[in-house]
Amino acid sequence: MRVVLRQEFPLGRFHATPWRVNPFDDPHGEWPPSPWRLVRAVTARWYQWARETESEPDLAQLEKLQSALCKSTYAFHLPPDARKGSPLRQYHPTDFGWRPAEKKKPGTRSYGTSLVQDNYWYVPPEAPVWWFIDGDAWVDELQAVLVQCLERMTYFGRAETLTRIRVAGSADEIPQANCTLADKRTAGAVPVLSPLKEATREDIERTTDNPEAVKRAVPPGAQWLYAGRPQRPAARERRRVPEHRPDCHLMQFAIGRNVSPERRAIVRLTARFRGAVLRELLRLKMGDASANWTRASRDVREAVADMTGKDANGEALRGHRHTEFLAWCEDDQPTRLLVWRGSRAFDADEQEAILLAPARDVSWAAAGSDSDEWKVRLVPLDRAVPPPPGFGGQSSKIWESVTPYVPPRHHLRGGKEREGESMAEQIRREVQGREIAQDVEVELVGSPQWVSVHVPRREANKRAIIGDRRGQMVRLRFTTPVVGPIRLGHSSSFGLGLFRPVEEPGQP
Repeated sequence: MRVVLRQEFPLGRFHATPWRVNPFDDPHGEWPPSPWRLVRAVTARWYQWARETESEPDLAQLEKLQSALCKSTYAFHLPPDARKGSPLRQYHPTDFGWRPAEKKKPGTRSYGTSLVQDNYWYVPPEAPVWWFIDGDAWVDELQAVLVQCLERMTYFGRAETLTRIRVAGSADEIPQANCTLADKRTAGAVPVLSPLKEATREDIERTTDNPEAVKRAVPPGAQWLYAGRPQRPAARERRRVPEHRPDCHLMQFAIGRNVSPERRAIVRLTARFRGAVLRELLRLKMGDASANWTRASRDVREAVADMTGKDANGEALRGHRHTEFLAWCEDDQPTRLLVWRGSRAFDADEQEAILLAPARDVSWAAAGSDSDEWKVRLVPLDRAVPPPPGFGGQSSKIWESVTPYVPPRHHLRGGKEREGESMAEQIRREVQGREIAQDVEVELVGSPQWVSVHVPRREANKRAIIGDRRGQMVRLRFTTPVVGPIRLGHSSSFGLGLFRPVEEPGQP
């Protein structure tokens, strides 16, 4: 007759060490749980049940139960995802005395310590272990006794292993056994301690520090059998699927750092983050961890065009369709990185790629031996965080620089301003070209400052280009209120030339 047990480990761990195995040298761990451990645990819970009934223990009943367990054969269905966990190591107090122990040295009285290693198996809480116990002695009376014992079992193995174990019912979907015990060891099989058929109550109830048992290779009444564990499925990365936010045009990240990025290094930071986003997006589209734009097919290139800013032929997109990577500054220091696209909302793959990209810290230093020392951690901000001023539909007549404006064309020649190419004239042309307004009054604020700019690879390959240009903080005054966001000038898609609205006097 077969008895099927269903055992769960709610904390997701099974802590146990096989008989006479040094925890520091345990090559296998106890898995599956040993039948010998089950026999002893059921015996302990039988005595608990007898104490609760406050009657004289019926030892004959106990011996029948033990005999049925010892004469049965065992098989298991083990969860395929069970894994041997990384050992836990901790110091436990030992004897109390002088430290150091030599009397001639000055010292203090305290507890000693002993390093203990705790081995365990990770078992998914939702994946039970199924025991298949086959024997001729399992009459209804003994099964009822077994049920009473299992109901009182709260841990199995070491006390850290909380468990729920019961006899399977008719409503359970019982799987097939995938682990059996054999007398002889085969390749890949592991030893499992099991009871002998002739084991006595004295053998089962003997304490583990008993002199007759402690030096034996196996405790009296037990034997080693060998289990062939089921083959574990190949480990695969589970694709993280974040919640898709419809109509998402802006994603924000807080800039966590030990040293704040220099404002002149904004483009280095945004360009490197853009590169990480593109790698993740191509990996999602192509299903290849080593994917890149060069190896991508024409269809994939077209699918990521709005993120790369270039079409399948490598030509720059027209009409500001591409994604922009911007930096928001407060008190002249970058505090947020913004990913913005006004032409259309980010789709599910784009949102996932943007959220996966900050898995690694991003450097804002110039390329060199110390570039890895100056990094920031980008932390995604919840949608409840309001967008920065200018990205929420506000309108204003006055806008001032958040990051330096760099004119797209050189405005100086020989130290003198070129005719028709002053900063004010270049800003007016761009404001008109982007249809922001018909005219604007431009006020230069402060002194010029050097900033890094973005140099496209196609231009850098043609001629030597210096990656730093002079930028200028600017204030814009329009005749009528205009709506942002406003980004102007060189590298405006990488964080330069970003403006914020300014409240006018008397404006609510």
